[in-house]
Amino acid sequence: MTTNILTPLVVRRQYKQDRERVFDAFASANALEKWFSPAADIATKVIDLDFRPGGRYRIAFSLSDGTKPSVTGEYVRIDRPIQLCFTWSWEEPDPHAGIDTLVTIDFIDKNGTTELVVSHEKMDISEMRQRHSAGWLGALERLDRWLQLLPETA
Repeated sequence: MTTNILTPLVVRRQYKQDRERVFDAFASANALEKWFSPAADIATKVIDLDFRPGGRYRIAFSLSDGTKPSVTGEYVRIDRPIQLCFTWSWEEPDPHAGIDTLVTIDFIDKNGTTELVVSHEKMDISEMRQRHSAGWLGALERLDRWLQLLPETA
């Protein structure tokens, strides 16, 4: 079922760490492979990561059924440690392949802690919004656990 949903999907999460540390979790392949998946049983492999405005990324996920869906996009804006903005598009054979969406992540300083706000736009399919809502919630929970494992000076 397709519905016209113009409002962005918004997910918020509070972290005990400062926003530089939270921002940097998005800036390297090594970090992303540790936490960037919706669930512990889904492995993440960063195939390409050119972390600069205009740079591209490609990330594959290994699911328990043996499938390996991948997402690709381009970094639109990188303003460390305030905001990160990138396009997001699943590749074939994903059912939502070729639908270009936009992700904006704001890192808001809250007295040395961080409020992270993910805004995922241009999704006009209800099923797609539900899938991405669950995915972002799971990934941001995994990010919280991963950040807590890092030494204070990391």
